Amino acid sequence: MFFAAVLSAWVQYAADGKPHVRALAPQTCPAAVTYAGGSAPMRLRAGAAAGFDEVVCDARIPPAARNVRLENLRLPSPAEAPRRIVVLGDTGCRMSEWEQQNCGDLADWPFPKIARAIAKAHPDLLVHIGDYYYRETNCLQGAKDCVNRWGDTSHSWNADWFWPAKPLFASAPLVLVRGNHEDCERGGPAWFRYLDGAETVTPCVAGAVDGAPPWAVSFGSLRIVVNDSSADPSDAKPDPARIAFYQTSYRKGQALAASAGEAWFVTHRPPYANTNETQALVQSGWKLTPFAAVLAGHVHDFEAINVAGYPPIVINGESGDDLDPAGSTAKYLQEETNGGRPVYALASPAPFATQQFGFAVYEKILGGWRISLRDVDGIERRVCALAKGSVSCL
Repeated sequence: MFFAAVLSAWVQYAADGKPHVRALAPQTCPAAVTYAGGSAPMRLRAGAAAGFDEVVCDARIPPAARNVRLENLRLPSPAEAPRRIVVLGDTGCRMSEWEQQNCGDLADWPFPKIARAIAKAHPDLLVHIGDYYYRETNCLQGAKDCVNRWGDTSHSWNADWFWPAKPLFASAPLVLVRGNHEDCERGGPAWFRYLDGAETVTPCVAGAVDGAPPWAVSFGSLRIVVNDSSADPSDAKPDPARIAFYQTSYRKGQALAASAGEAWFVTHRPPYANTNETQALVQSGWKLTPFAAVLAGHVHDFEAINVAGYPPIVINGESGDDLDPAGSTAKYLQEETNGGRPVYALASPAPFATQQFGFAVYEKILGGWRISLRDVDGIERRVCALAKGSVSCL
């Protein structure tokens, strides 16, 4: 039997709330994805283009599909009621004019090692909070172990995401959130080409009010609402167009969560620490109800924060890019003001934060979720609990 070459393949949830198989191939798409009792034809999502050598292919599969295969690759089955969810974020290797990670050094950029550890944790579902691509400039002069692939091209995305993430692709389906490094000024064209949940590729126009509407996927009683908070020019500068965009997004997200037994609001920028999102919350007069939790990244640490009158927020931004000082989000949200008055107040239990590379395993338990904080080797370093509108860490 002849098999078409497949460069990468994975299962992701799309904006229709259904599982899709996405694949990269050199020239033509494979004919079909097969699964027990059936098959789904693959369609061309994006052809080769300047800077992008491969074609992108897509096929929707049933939520209960088992024994999923693409050519000679076995892919994970969709997650109908996941009890073990890995959350990670901010995974790319920083290459900018002012900061440089050593992308070939696992001690400095540990995402490839973290991906292998995640696969060994046997997740049912993966949630990536955003920022896959950081290789924006060439290597700085004298940078040790720097892999000189940069710019929004297939070569950079292979180095930052597709190659190191292969253990993830083999382990579980993904929910993918757009990060600010996937805005249209940076990695947006590739994001819409490869990973965006829409059926067709959205043109990416730098400088426009850039953002996709929220969408949701249900896993039994849990509903994950995916929100696009990628394209703010600044976390701290108010912008009327962005405030209006977030107001619309929040209303749509709230409607998507309305009938769920439990709902998570999953976004890249922490809404309580981003001025435009804060102003949208204030002006809308509501507080992200009915969400049980907000999951975010953008700040490169792990944080668990209870905010009076709002759902708790958990930050998972510790999976590859240079780390930030622990507790940055809690600090920022206490500085947010409206008309000179503080907007937020912390609630007990007190905030918890760590400055350590790794990821988190959310395990379903009676009444909530046990959050296991893991290091780059997959070793548990701390345990938190998410239950009854509160997050606490032991």
